[in-house]
Amino acid sequence: MTTGIYKELSKKLLLEQSSLLPRIWAEVADPVDAGILNALPGTVEELSTRLGMDTEKLETRLHELFMRGAVFEKIKNGVTTWRMPRNIIQFHDASLLWKDIPQSLISLWVEFMDTEYPELLKLVTTHGIPSFMRVVPINVNLETQSQVLVSEDARRMVEEAEILAVVDCVCRLSKKKCDAPLEVCLQMNRGAEYTIKRGTGRQVTKHEALDILQKSEDAGLVHLVENRSGMGNAICNCCTCCCEMLSFAGNAPTAGVLAKSRFGAVVDENTCTGCARCMDICPMEAISMPQGFAMISPETCIGCGLCVTTCPSGSISLNEIRPPDHIPT
Repeated sequence: MTTGIYKELSKKLLLEQSSLLPRIWAEVADPVDAGILNALPGTVEELSTRLGMDTEKLETRLHELFMRGAVFEKIKNGVTTWRMPRNIIQFHDASLLWKDIPQSLISLWVEFMDTEYPELLKLVTTHGIPSFMRVVPINVNLETQSQVLVSEDARRMVEEAEILAVVDCVCRLSKKKCDAPLEVCLQMNRGAEYTIKRGTGRQVTKHEALDILQKSEDAGLVHLVENRSGMGNAICNCCTCCCEMLSFAGNAPTAGVLAKSRFGAVVDENTCTGCARCMDICPMEAISMPQGFAMISPETCIGCGLCVTTCPSGSISLNEIRPPDHIPT
């Protein structure tokens, strides 16, 4: 393997010290493809001039890289500009949905996420870099005087999306640590258009998407979205054993990967029956019962609301505990 060009591509994803990422790049791009990637961004015409490559040959290779999840399109005013993945997460998720992905690439990604990825998350946490993703509470009545924002209401996001698609959860697809539902990660608008064009997902109606949200909640999965205001491109439904975000959120050194929702769970100890169902479903193990009723650790709670829906006595609610500017613009 010619390592120089692959190390350069890894550097562009801010992981120049990685020993595994160059090997991952080599699985999706031969040296010629790698040269194209290194010349991005650009239109076909610009890249043809830059690389001295025939446009037809270049278009064929770009299409193949697109299908492998290594390049992305930006279409503006009818002009297509090609670019590399924005970050390691986008590259991970897109390449794992490559229809013809070899097992060797899946194994490399699993090794990367188990070994090198946590070190990246430690930097995110210690340097106060904005979290990649944010928890969205499930659809329950929120005890708040403020209007719930669209970007923190999964069902409203679905209702307001122009086009929707669903893809397999790449984390469970690769790690295979649980039997939670697989086809549950929703793509919206540009995200949906992208996955439909690649053939890595299928278009769904709003009714189907809402059913997927309900199925995910019933399975104890947590809704995660991009950590920014406004409509994002995806709603992930995540488990603690496989998820590239949620599985690291409970450890202090890597907790910065995931932002909590603006809400926190509270218990009415006078009506709590001590059935412990909330303890069983809490993904962060934030609930204990030392005095016969549920007690929630505010430091550990991520505000997902799963405990609210599972409480048979209605003793748990979500309160607003963080201001709207908790969500970055």
